[in-house]
Amino acid sequence: MVGGSGFGPAVQVCDEAGCRVQPREAQTLAIGEDERLRRQADPDLYRGEPVAGLRVAAAGRDPGAAYRLGQAYEFGAGGLPRSTGQAARQYEVAADAGMPFAMFRLGRLVEQGAAPGGRARAIQLYTRAAQGGVAQAAHNLGFLHLDGRGVPRDMDEAARWFTQAAERGVAESQYNLALMYFRGEGVSRRPYEALQWMRRSAQNGFLPAQKAVGRVYMTGLEEMGQDLGEARSWLSLAASRGDAESRRWLQQVDQAERAERDFQRSLAIQAQQTQAMWASVALAAALAPPPVTVIMY
Repeated sequence: MVGGSGFGPAVQVCDEAGCRVQPREAQTLAIGEDERLRRQADPDLYRGEPVAGLRVAAAGRDPGAAYRLGQAYEFGAGGLPRSTGQAARQYEVAADAGMPFAMFRLGRLVEQGAAPGGRARAIQLYTRAAQGGVAQAAHNLGFLHLDGRGVPRDMDEAARWFTQAAERGVAESQYNLALMYFRGEGVSRRPYEALQWMRRSAQNGFLPAQKAVGRVYMTGLEEMGQDLGEARSWLSLAASRGDAESRRWLQQVDQAERAERDFQRSLAIQAQQTQAMWASVALAAALAPPPVTVIMY
């Protein structure tokens, strides 16, 4: 039976093929095959190429060289002084040539005020980048719609952009989408779907998601019971990254596991006592016929 909250022994799963009910255990996350469990990489990331050669190629209007040179300027790499203005000029060349990641980086500089155009232009650049497949740009559009920055606040539109980014491995979008599924904001309320997105975000290394998943398994949530082993795994990971709250929760898991072990030991002792009782207790005695009730007329 499908739980009313979306948890339980069976769940309703909806995707492009439609909706179906299947056991919760059948839902697995195949890390090696699932694009949602890999952060999207920038194929034209600056990797330490000599900036002199990049300058020459960029002067010849090579968009890839301009894009890499822009990154070197933005982050002060390759011996160049850090200059967001120079970076924006190089990104403009690459963006005009149709490079989606250059549009995204330029949009970020524009939004921060390091390049002209204001938020309206940043949104245009993010939109072009997202349409070109840049998942981080889709995430930023989702956040702008979520917060009503430069666009009307629209939860449906935020969920749409977060979904696009989440499907391409953006852990922050996966986290946001999980919360929206749990709250029913911009999407239908589906707590089980929320947990799956939260797990993906956690597996992609987002600390708040690792804490959230650990907490869910520590306490249970709605129809989903506790799993202290899973809780320990996720909270240990978060605690190892310096999160104090996760360390406190992990101590509570330790206490619960010790109490469970003590309880199981107590039951084992009582089981021996039960065995001895069953072995030695007297059998029930012979039965006498039931008394007859005399009715006087």
